[in-house]
Amino acid sequence: MVVKHPALNVDYIEDRLRADLQSGRLWWVDASKYHRPLVGKEAGHVRRGRRNKNYWVVRISGISYLRSHLIMALATGRWPDDEVDHKNGNSLDDSITNLRHATRQQNSQNIKTRKRLSSLPMGIRLMPSGRYQARITIDKRQTYLGTFASVDDAKEMYQRARRQYFGDFA
Repeated sequence: MVVKHPALNVDYIEDRLRADLQSGRLWWVDASKYHRPLVGKEAGHVRRGRRNKNYWVVRISGISYLRSHLIMALATGRWPDDEVDHKNGNSLDDSITNLRHATRQQNSQNIKTRKRLSSLPMGIRLMPSGRYQARITIDKRQTYLGTFASVDDAKEMYQRARRQYFGDFA
C-alpha cells in the first residue's frame, strides 16, 4: 500500500535521502541500521499501480511512498495537497519539471489514451441518426456539446471544450 498523506516531514526525508530534482531520482544517505549496504544506492523500486501504470516507490521506515510525492515535497517544502500529475504522462519520469500539483479531476484529464470499446475518439459517440455527438464530463456531470455531421467536427468541438475547461491539463 502506498501512503497518500504521509506522516514524514521534509527535514526527515532530507536526512535520509539525497535528491536530484532535475532527474527526479533519490539516493540513500541514511538507510536503516538493517540496510546499511543501501547507503549511496538509488532509493526505491518500480511497482505496478492503478490501470497497470508503473510508479517508482520508496519505502521509508516500513511505509511505501510514491517517489513523485517525495520529490514534490522536497522541491516545494510541503506535501502535495491532492495529487501529483506527470505532465508528459510518463509515471516513471519524476523530474521536477515534469511534476505539478493537481486535483483528481485535473489529473484524470491528462490521460493521453484510454481503453476504448469503440474506434471513435474520446468524447465522441455515434448516434442512431448517423450523426456524431460530442460530450465532456465536468465535475462528474456530462455536458453535451452538440451533434455534428462528421467525426472531425465533433472531435474539434470536444478538444476546444477540453482546452476551455481544463487548460494546461487538457
